[in-house]
Amino acid sequence: MTSGERAGARGNPLSRIWDSRWESLPVAMYACDADGRILGFNRRAAALWGRTPAVGTDIDRFCGSHKLFYVDGRPLAHAECPMASVLRTGIPVNGKEAVIERPDGSRVVVAVNVDPVEDEDGRLIGAVNCLHDVTEHKRAQEKLAERERWFRQLLEALPAAIYTTDAEGRITFYNQAAIDLSGRRPELGKDAWCVSWKLYNLDGTPLAHDACPMAVTLKENRTVRGVEAIAERLDGSRITFQPYPTPLRNAQGDLVGAVNMLVDISDRKATEHGLELMASEVDHRAKNILAVVLATIRLTRGDTVASFRSNLQGRIDALARAHALLASNRWQGANLKRLAEEELAPFGLGSDGRVTARGPSVMLHAAAAQSLAMALHELATNAAKYGALSLPEGRLRLLWSDDADKGIVLHWTEIGGPPVQRPERIGVGTNVIERMVRQHGGLAHFDWRPEGLVCDITFPALKPPKAALETATA
Repeated sequence: MTSGERAGARGNPLSRIWDSRWESLPVAMYACDADGRILGFNRRAAALWGRTPAVGTDIDRFCGSHKLFYVDGRPLAHAECPMASVLRTGIPVNGKEAVIERPDGSRVVVAVNVDPVEDEDGRLIGAVNCLHDVTEHKRAQEKLAERERWFRQLLEALPAAIYTTDAEGRITFYNQAAIDLSGRRPELGKDAWCVSWKLYNLDGTPLAHDACPMAVTLKENRTVRGVEAIAERLDGSRITFQPYPTPLRNAQGDLVGAVNMLVDISDRKATEHGLELMASEVDHRAKNILAVVLATIRLTRGDTVASFRSNLQGRIDALARAHALLASNRWQGANLKRLAEEELAPFGLGSDGRVTARGPSVMLHAAAAQSLAMALHELATNAAKYGALSLPEGRLRLLWSDDADKGIVLHWTEIGGPPVQRPERIGVGTNVIERMVRQHGGLAHFDWRPEGLVCDITFPALKPPKAALETATA
């Protein structure tokens, strides 16, 4: 203090505690009398204010600053500052923050610590204020808060469910995706280990929250990977998810909590299950077609290698046409009209009117469609070799109906071919037809009339299941 500043302070008993040692203190300090007049200040205080206030006068009271503001930016009158409050109430103020604006417009944030001073009789004679420049600290806090807001916005924007816990497992944060996944809003500081309502292992057995992957991470202080679990929502719906719990540690390496990301893999699991079913279905169909082919080979006969090859080729081609038709309909079944057209096309269906096929649109079971394709091929092959189609004037007609009691009834009629006689023994073709029809509970009846063969085939259970029929015809 200058000599004039010390002179202004001598009239107050508080001046006795003010000496040159105040200048050596690493903080800004000043003192006021009971009326708020400044009695003294050190250089650090003047540096904070950016000015030298008047001492012992009413020009500067309560504080030597040019202007004062609350930390939220509102103006703070000198008469309402912490020093004024202490002089009015006698109650100390510690750690209260305020903003000082200097004459040049620059601002600093200070932490204010004001203590009242009393005389020997306990009367308030003034107060001493110790100011700490916390500007850089406040900037660091603001940067930290801004960084925290940025990270929270980032976590909220992520489509994956993310939440954090403290070291004891209590949930401290969760994003909107975590609410969407779990179907609930956890209670911060109370709910523990996981945001979900109920947990299950993949085999369906209950999984306690304190034994879930997040709990393992916190209890064993390690990451957990490669685990899958099932979460049940409040509405009873379930999802399969994969967690990624990771410990959070402070600068000293101590566990302070954990962060977990939950990834909904329900669609992936459904796809995997579908692929498993598809693989099983492919395996079943492969075995089925191999069995059919092997049976076809065993039933095929031929006087020569060439005739054997031709007969076998024809039957496999018939089977292939049926498979192509089934594949185009995702193996849900086959339309009888399409099947008949495919099998009779090689024998002249629709070309010159010699071969006709008529009947309602009826869906057939996949296995029955294969068998009927083979049966129609055998009938058509026999007609081309020995029956109506072996002569130019021969005619072939295939009619079918859908009978509620009998099932599907097919009526095969040949006319205009060579005279027909009942064979002395059942041929290979007839045997193939009867076996193909019989394995589905059907019946084939042959009538060798002189004018041509008539064959009636009845399948009592030819249609696919209702669900498959609806899918196939959708």
